[in-house]
Amino acid sequence: MTGAGGITTPPPGVRRRPVLPLVVVGTLVLLNLALRVVLAFKALPGPLAGDEVAYTTGARVLADSVHALLQGDGLPTDELQARLVGNGWFMPGMALLLTPLFLLDPTADDVTVRLFLGGLSTVVFLGVVAVVARTLGLRTAAVLLVVPGLVPMWVLFGFSAWGDAWAGLVILATVPLLVVMWRRLDSTGTVRLRDAALLGLALVVTLYLRSSALPLVVGVLALLVVVVLVRTRGRALVRSLAACATAAAVVVLLLAPWSTIMTRTFGERVTTTTTMSLSVAYAFGDRDELCFGPCTEGNIWTNMARYARAVGAQTGENPLEVRRQMRDYAMRDVTPSTYAAGVLDNFRRYAFSPDSYDHVFRPGVEGTAAPPETAPDRLSIAATRWTYFVALGAAAVAIVAARRVRTDAQVMVILASGLLALLMSQPFVHVSSGRYWPVFAPLLGIAVAGLLAPADPARSSTVLRRTQVALAAGWVVVVAALFVVAG
Repeated sequence: MTGAGGITTPPPGVRRRPVLPLVVVGTLVLLNLALRVVLAFKALPGPLAGDEVAYTTGARVLADSVHALLQGDGLPTDELQARLVGNGWFMPGMALLLTPLFLLDPTADDVTVRLFLGGLSTVVFLGVVAVVARTLGLRTAAVLLVVPGLVPMWVLFGFSAWGDAWAGLVILATVPLLVVMWRRLDSTGTVRLRDAALLGLALVVTLYLRSSALPLVVGVLALLVVVVLVRTRGRALVRSLAACATAAAVVVLLLAPWSTIMTRTFGERVTTTTTMSLSVAYAFGDRDELCFGPCTEGNIWTNMARYARAVGAQTGENPLEVRRQMRDYAMRDVTPSTYAAGVLDNFRRYAFSPDSYDHVFRPGVEGTAAPPETAPDRLSIAATRWTYFVALGAAAVAIVAARRVRTDAQVMVILASGLLALLMSQPFVHVSSGRYWPVFAPLLGIAVAGLLAPADPARSSTVLRRTQVALAAGWVVVVAALFVVAG
């Protein structure tokens, strides 16, 4: 239609496309792609380090097993047992993710592994952002393209074979799904089986990538049940509870094969990994008493596991039971004050050292512990610190400031607050470092997007606001209690 002055106007009932937000999002996508290309020159030369080696070794074994089966040679169970299960420390998610690469190229080197993961993580991230744009709006998508999308260290972790950034992407994908489930529950009073099954799939994938996500998986399933019990009645309640059961069943059924293998291998019930007792001992106990005294020289984790096996062979006890005895012995002098201080120290490394793993992506000189920083390295570190800490501060404000915004934005902040709290359980039971924050970094973006939502008291929910206030109070009480007990 042509209006006054020859200006074309849309027909009645047809909305204009939001041109400016689309331009902003498109520009941010290009910036994301450019940043990944630039940082590839930093990431690709860095050799695989630490747990990355274990994950790629597991992927090679899985690929070799597939080739052996196709050639009729049988399954190399001993090799799978030694290389994929090993000490029971690692979930097989990253190994499974890398297996297609080694099926196509059995001789793939470290550069190829990083290139494969960097490209794939970029595609997955932009795909999730597209889903967010469609379900939660362009503003939320734009925020995510900045945080975590333009945080250099988070981008570098996308080139790594650690599972933290990947688990964070899957957790991010659950947010629009949970919001859609909330909308349907709010409007129709039911939860669809399909949505619940997708949620269960996302949760079990997260768990396969990071065993530390177990509290989050259990917490989300419990939250779903509570919301259904509060919001539904009658037949809708029965159908919705059936959907909740479906989500839980998907998690249990898909986790069962791995749990069964682990249980048979170690002779007692193991749900995910066997690291808990050793990690608690190392994080909070006397490190000179981890092996009923000092452990031998070398990798402390390997030496603790080897010592537990040796003691078990002498006493006839299960090595996992020996590990628990080692934990209790090393922690016999731990007090509430020293434990709280240890948790706070873990938090400091977990949430306040975003650039501490930059050295992994600097190849340096062979044999040197700390490769020298170049000017681009310093720029990357500075940009990481600025973007990360600004996002962290804004997310904290979003969590404690229960604003009267539309219900979707309220749900987003509640999800960010609750999921962050569940992921923050790690410092209470495991030694933490700057390697782990990528798992929760996307949730900072979700919280910031909620903070930036325009005020809308008419479309705000009093119940959701009270829920947010309760969560904020929980954060304040727990953090304050840690500082008080630590003295």
